[in-house]
Amino acid sequence: MKILSYCFFTPLQLPSHRSWDEYRNDIERYYYNIPTVLLMNRILYPDYRTRVYITDNTQSQPLMDIFNKLKDNSLEIVIVNMEYKLTEPSILRMIPLWEEGFIEIFHTRDIDSIPTEIEYRYTRAFENHFCGIGTLRTHQNHYGHGCKMLAGLSSFKPSLVPEYIKGESFQSYYDSGHKNYGCDQDLMIKTFTTNSVFTMTNFYDCKAYRQNNSQDFPCISCSQEELDNIIIEPDQLELFSMIKDFGFDNWAGEPIDIRGEFSNFILSKFPDVKNKIESNLLLKDFYRL
Repeated sequence: MKILSYCFFTPLQLPSHRSWDEYRNDIERYYYNIPTVLLMNRILYPDYRTRVYITDNTQSQPLMDIFNKLKDNSLEIVIVNMEYKLTEPSILRMIPLWEEGFIEIFHTRDIDSIPTEIEYRYTRAFENHFCGIGTLRTHQNHYGHGCKMLAGLSSFKPSLVPEYIKGESFQSYYDSGHKNYGCDQDLMIKTFTTNSVFTMTNFYDCKAYRQNNSQDFPCISCSQEELDNIIIEPDQLELFSMIKDFGFDNWAGEPIDIRGEFSNFILSKFPDVKNKIESNLLLKDFYRL
């Protein structure tokens, strides 16, 4: 099985320090792109399942009905009961790493951004490569100490990541990190980039857009040829062209609000889903349908 791994939780403290994030002060910002992201995944990754780890404190929120409207065989919802203060639930996206033998490959992704063409090409290129871990760096600041890996743009093949690197269990991995803001990314970097003997032949790094800095640890760099060799089907190319036309292709992982015209464009390809969402007037208004 191949998984696109997301998390969804109620922010108990908004990330006011994220100066690059236009929506950092909106408590509903993580709802913006849910239907668009999940439906785009059906088109781009028909061979994958989308798994969303959701904290149980979200269940009474009216907008949560969006997940019911999007239910199908490609979507897996995992409800998690946990206490947290900041972004600790974001670490849940890593649970599949300890499901080797069941999960062949998975990618951690952010639910507040949409997949871009470069992101898609990198994801498929990682599939084709022999490395067990990979990351995509696309923003101009995605390098150095705090950005050697991106928590929402990384990739793993569980059977190729040995226990001496990942630890014996998800719980031991979770317990080994701090619980401050950015804990998911810091824990990834600490766990997967510090053993240079391992990373030299097992870490696949891809830099794109305005990011040209190499990693400061030994690894394998993705080539432009590897990205160019990925085949994109006409319906997928249509999505990427629309993303560029709307100005949403600035860097992979960019937090955006894609409600309105683009959401309607995606939903037009899934009329049954569109009808279900429109049957809930709150959702219809929120997603500007």
